[in-house]
Amino acid sequence: MPNPWRPLLAAGVTLVVAPGLAALLYLAGRPEPAGLLTGLAAGLLLRDRPARAAVATLCGSATAVVLGLLFVQGHSPDGADFADAMAGWPGWPAGAVLAYVLAARELPRWGRPATRTLVTAGVLGAVLCCAQLVIAKAAGMTLWEDYHEWDGPGLYRDLTRAAWYPAAAVVVATLTATRVLREREGRVAAGERGRSVATRERGGFVAVPLAAWLGCVVAGGPVQYAQALGAGSREALLALLAALAGGAIGAAGATAALGRPGIWVGLSAFVLLFTAEEATGGWMMDLPEFEMGLYGPAALVAAIAAWTAWRERSTGTGVVAGLAGPLLIWSVYLLVGLRHYDHASQSGPYGYALLTALAAMAVAPVAAGLARALRPAPLPGPRSPLGVTSR
Repeated sequence: MPNPWRPLLAAGVTLVVAPGLAALLYLAGRPEPAGLLTGLAAGLLLRDRPARAAVATLCGSATAVVLGLLFVQGHSPDGADFADAMAGWPGWPAGAVLAYVLAARELPRWGRPATRTLVTAGVLGAVLCCAQLVIAKAAGMTLWEDYHEWDGPGLYRDLTRAAWYPAAAVVVATLTATRVLREREGRVAAGERGRSVATRERGGFVAVPLAAWLGCVVAGGPVQYAQALGAGSREALLALLAALAGGAIGAAGATAALGRPGIWVGLSAFVLLFTAEEATGGWMMDLPEFEMGLYGPAALVAAIAAWTAWRERSTGTGVVAGLAGPLLIWSVYLLVGLRHYDHASQSGPYGYALLTALAAMAVAPVAAGLARALRPAPLPGPRSPLGVTSR
């Protein structure tokens, strides 16, 4: 299919397929498959563009939630809140993974990671996850107490952070450990003068994110469970499941970033931004005008999208890179839901993550398109006597 049609297909998944499926399934009282069915449609429509298929699925989740809250809310047979009906696992993050796999058709070949690379990823994942959990509990960012019967948002706020800390740890651990692999391959390549630097295997690219995720599971899982026991055994089990799901979201994002510098930069930048926002008490959400808190993330999205589009000479690649970070954060909040009951400790950050994702969807295509349009075309190489241009 001609390339000009691909942006239209991605927009169709985001603006039509995802909201339509979500609304129909919500009205039928079975909203759970919405993410998987959207991912299936995105994977089949955007063949050979796996990252774009996954991004279109997650962008579709944001538009589905907004349109559902505006037009469909309350029409379900059981009267469920639309945003909460879209929450849960596997849901939309699993739909994005399905879209990636279907669009890719087959797993890419990747160098077999060295044992020390896998150990580095696992150890880093464990250390980063445990450190965040301990610091958050000590600083009062997570409470894990015996919540009041009306204090639902307090529990869901803590569940969201239980998912976020493993997600961030897996992303950082994977991208850090991968540098070890790449540096090793570079040294081997220099010594072997162009011969194969590593055994290429299908699926080898998922080994490092899986090692980081396992590190979080083995070390961070017991810590998270022990902390959440303060709220009860049921809540401790929910916290453990949220941590496992959050780590899986981080592993999926890190896998998509391997070999793609733009996505790597986008994920890293927003992990750092969100961590700083959490550590400073959410100051961007507390600005006098709520919209002011979106300017910083939107500027960061524009910079990442423009830099990637300029570097790769591709508007689509720039858009994906710009959206990667906001969609990672949105996926974690989408997993838990809005949960707006008697106060806004969960719904406030949820709404901020949703608006940040929507702002990124508006800013990234413009920034990437302008950067690509302003990038001068490459100069043609010298022509050989046979009339063939060499590059």
